[in-house]
Amino acid sequence: MRTLVVAAALATLSLTSCKSREEKLKAAEDEGNLLVATKAKLLKGAADAVKKEGKEAAESLAEGTGEVVKGLGAGIEKGFKEVKIAAHESLASQGLTATRATRGEAGTAAHTVTVYMTFEKAWTGSVELRAYDAEDREVGRAKVELAEKESNAHYVDFVFDPRTPLLTAGKFDLRATPKS
Repeated sequence: MRTLVVAAALATLSLTSCKSREEKLKAAEDEGNLLVATKAKLLKGAADAVKKEGKEAAESLAEGTGEVVKGLGAGIEKGFKEVKIAAHESLASQGLTATRATRGEAGTAAHTVTVYMTFEKAWTGSVELRAYDAEDREVGRAKVELAEKESNAHYVDFVFDPRTPLLTAGKFDLRATPKS
């Protein structure tokens, strides 16, 4: 009798848990459809978010990239163009001051260093700019004759010989000699 009960239980289980081939295929198809529909909805949601937020993200990315490029350009310009000038004591004693200096300023000839100078009192004479390399050796000179009125200020262009290595010059010395 025991065997009969076990056999009946197994038969009942096999009938309830066994699906036909068609039922299994239909279940697999439904599961596949659900999986594809889920993935499609996920992709559609992502696409909608990109449409909505993507423009702002792209604008922000482009703006950030633009700022990096501007900063890079300004750094390169500052590194290549900016010139440090040591003012000789002859300048201050005569009321002359140099406040800014750059190489290759827009609108100037090649091998030019432009210096912004102020003149506290009337002054006539020559101003000379000397260029030195990294080992403190002089590599070039440029001289300009000036006749200035009191309280005047302007840019002065010092044009060097084209062979002067201005880009590698590490130091510039500005001197003034009044006309006797």
